[in-house]
Amino acid sequence: MDQAGGLRVLLVGGTGLVGAHALTMLLESPKVAQVVSLVRKPTGLTPTGQQHAKLRELVVDFATLTDLPPDVRVDAVLCALGTTRKDAGSDAAFQDVDLKYVVTVAKAARRAGATFFGGVSSVDADSTSHRLYLKTKGMMEDYVATLGFTSRHFLRPSLLLGRRRQDRPLERFFQLLAPVIGPFLSGRLEKYRPIPAKVVAAALVTTASQPAIGGVRTHEYSAIRSLAGM
Repeated sequence: MDQAGGLRVLLVGGTGLVGAHALTMLLESPKVAQVVSLVRKPTGLTPTGQQHAKLRELVVDFATLTDLPPDVRVDAVLCALGTTRKDAGSDAAFQDVDLKYVVTVAKAARRAGATFFGGVSSVDADSTSHRLYLKTKGMMEDYVATLGFTSRHFLRPSLLLGRRRQDRPLERFFQLLAPVIGPFLSGRLEKYRPIPAKVVAAALVTTASQPAIGGVRTHEYSAIRSLAGM
């Protein structure tokens, strides 16, 4: 924490569907003293288009990132970085973003003092899965768990609800079906309920500001909503 006692948070993926909400919430939180946002190209602005005294934006090349600047010290790292196989263009490019870059940022954050990692993963993430997306998310969880963070929280949402900057027709189709499908997903199927990206962001921010709980924790639909206060 900084001298005033607030959290110093490193955020990656702050321009995405979940990350943009998380950035706004972090900047509004009285528990957060500073937000260091890693971006590929400069924006200099919050999602609402305004500058903010608590926001420090760092433009980085995730492919070559090793350490954060010497004057950057953080307590927690929140990761909402992610893409799809289609958007990435190949299996390898997808894994670069959802695995390699996430691990790279986590390592840099650890060297900058972070003891907490909070990340957006996926329902059914499993490093032994035969499905590329689920396997990659599971591998990310497994690798981050070896990096020495005191506390690690992984959120495992199903379909995210919200408007993306890029058009994803299939995802948009399922979002339209969400109000019809959701109520029928209960019991063991509840974890597959679609969930608003803003709720996932709220849960992600909450995990960083809670008292430290050692070890690894995973959160699915009900737990994510609970963390978000819903």
